[in-house]
Amino acid sequence: MSLTMERAKSSWLLSFGDVVTLLITFFIMMIALNKGEISKLQRWVDDQVTASYEHVQAQMAQTPLQMVQVYRNARGIVLVINQPDAFISGGFEPSAALQSELMALGQVLPTIPLFALNSQAQSREVIEHAKSDGLVMRIEVNVEGHTDNDAIDPRSSLRNNWFLSTLRAQSVMQTLHSASGLPSQLFSVAGYGEHQPIDSNQTVQGKANNRRVEVLITASFQKQDAP
Repeated sequence: MSLTMERAKSSWLLSFGDVVTLLITFFIMMIALNKGEISKLQRWVDDQVTASYEHVQAQMAQTPLQMVQVYRNARGIVLVINQPDAFISGGFEPSAALQSELMALGQVLPTIPLFALNSQAQSREVIEHAKSDGLVMRIEVNVEGHTDNDAIDPRSSLRNNWFLSTLRAQSVMQTLHSASGLPSQLFSVAGYGEHQPIDSNQTVQGKANNRRVEVLITASFQKQDAP
């Protein structure tokens, strides 16, 4: 077979290689554009969470709370309850002092900007644009209970630290839900017992720091579930 015929037979490989290269380039560009769009949405959500955090701070400054502290982290807005007299000793029911503060906090929650995004034209536009790309806005109020590692009295009906932490989180959630009037589907409860400490359980102060309930308010865009 002549050299010319060999070149003619293999020339299609060059064209095929060009097509594959173009397709790969196209898909890389599409992925890059999509990631850029998602990053913009994430920054927008982060701005909304920060604005809501500043709002909560301002509201709590007007009515100082002794039992609840607020801070902002990468997950969202965190309201922390870890005062020694926050709950009835050895139980899961909030003390009178904590119950009063939870009622006041529940009145603040509906005023947080995150819960009013649909009432703002610009925010609705962003949410609808994301929805057209298959993304939905999720706002959640997660109430998480934590304990130290001291064992529960085996004669107690509380059984173990998981049970105690969950019941404390649930009691806080129920009060906030009732006082705020926010939809039930926003709320969730988790009990972690002693398994997510923030301090050493080898000291009295460390154990006190670990006995806490955290109310985490988060917002994010997530893939819409298929119908």
